[in-house]
Amino acid sequence: MSASTRIAFPPELHTCVNGFLSQANDLHKTYTYDSVSASLLYAAARYNVHGFLQQDDARHVSREDFVQYMVDLYRRMLDENLESGTTDPSSLS
Repeated sequence: MSASTRIAFPPELHTCVNGFLSQANDLHKTYTYDSVSASLLYAAARYNVHGFLQQDDARHVSREDFVQYMVDLYRRMLDENLESGTTDPSSLS
């Protein structure tokens, strides 16, 4: 799969994403961008590791393969959002 391949993301989950972004925007009223960004990334890492360890796949996939998969997935998501060209923070919710 190439880096330009769009992430298959069910449209109905955009409501969930928008909820996270709305909460991040609210937190940004009190905390710096770097603090909110780092918190979101840390929470995502924690949640994804928990989910991975709860699945049977954890017994059949190496730690290195899981980490590489997640890094590649994040890179593709990051690239996709950069390509969309949105820079207005108010458009994030």
